[in-house]
Amino acid sequence: MKKILLVAFSCQPGKGSEPGVGWNWAVQAAKTQDVWVLTRSKMKKYVEPAIPEELKDSLHFLYAPSSKKLRKLTIYLEYLAWQHTAFRYAKKYCREMQFDYVWSITFGNMFLPTYMYKLGLPFIWGPVGGAEQVPKQYWKEFPFKKRCVHMLKYWMGQHIKLLPWIWKPAKEAALIIARTQATKELFPQDMQDKVQVHLEACVDMEKDFCFDLALAAQLKKSNGINLLYTGRIIDIKNIPMLVSIMKDIKKDYPDCRLHILGDGDERAESEDLVKKYGIQNNVVFYGNVPRANLLKAVQECDAFVFPSLREGAPWSLLEAMAFEKPIVAYDLNGMHDTLSPDSAILVNIDGKTPSEAKDAFWVGMQKLLCMSQTEKNRMGLAARKRLETVHSAAGVKNYIQTVIDSIV
Repeated sequence: MKKILLVAFSCQPGKGSEPGVGWNWAVQAAKTQDVWVLTRSKMKKYVEPAIPEELKDSLHFLYAPSSKKLRKLTIYLEYLAWQHTAFRYAKKYCREMQFDYVWSITFGNMFLPTYMYKLGLPFIWGPVGGAEQVPKQYWKEFPFKKRCVHMLKYWMGQHIKLLPWIWKPAKEAALIIARTQATKELFPQDMQDKVQVHLEACVDMEKDFCFDLALAAQLKKSNGINLLYTGRIIDIKNIPMLVSIMKDIKKDYPDCRLHILGDGDERAESEDLVKKYGIQNNVVFYGNVPRANLLKAVQECDAFVFPSLREGAPWSLLEAMAFEKPIVAYDLNGMHDTLSPDSAILVNIDGKTPSEAKDAFWVGMQKLLCMSQTEKNRMGLAARKRLETVHSAAGVKNYIQTVIDSIV
């Protein structure tokens, strides 16, 4: 058992995204290691009462204060200031206790700095992401401001040697965990041997997908095939394209219905397209719904479609995998690493224009619609198995043990 200083700006039980990553990975690490989590002081009231009884001797918390004033401006300023404070506290804790490793885990964004590599201990960094990109051929489809953001991220990813807050921790790290293959490929060739790919997802198979049937509303299902999308309706999610595909699907499958759960700034455009194409009976928008309703919808649908252009670890896909649903998605960044060829129809769009990519997704959906129920069941079972093996809490626990054993 090794003694690990786990630095987690975000760490809170019962939460998704970064707070959930910090908490869930700490809990899984503490099942095989002696873990000391350095987090913000304001997390104390959340984390200490939630420490599992069986981990009282292996999961401990240390604290460093953060700025309330900066948080009111933006969480990123709070993060930047806290990194300096946390480093000072970490040095003090390292003088008082002998750690074997220091591990910086949240925020898991390679473009945000960490200074923990300066502690003189074997340094683990990740899972880090941020390098996941919308394919360049789509940039012209976006408004100017969003296009500039995509271009800046791309430039930063291609020039990390010019960015010391990325290059220095990467150079000093004993191990870098990249959340996607796309992020791994940004690191120089001479670093590739110390970069591993593992998504940050860490789902609790017993708790994360449970819901109260009495509270869950049902889908407005058709008599045909019922497809589902859940998530935000924003530019990178590509929902207008999905709607336009439904216009063509209606010709061969008039009773096929697409259910869209979620909201966002492209919902109005998508709804206008539905009216324009006259497919109001084939596409239904629900907006944001309670989680019980969402999980019930995933359970009830026949298949899951996910045309997103950029993701890390998409929670929507994890939910579909949990309920053994056949999936169609682009073979890009987070989708590529979350799924596998036997657990989904992964649509390759390398070198394709947006129009060609749309046609390719349509072909993928056609393949799904033509599958027998036995084939769909087989694909759904493979998805569930991958979730349990790779993306579950048990999978993360086993991975952490492997990581610690591999570092000399």
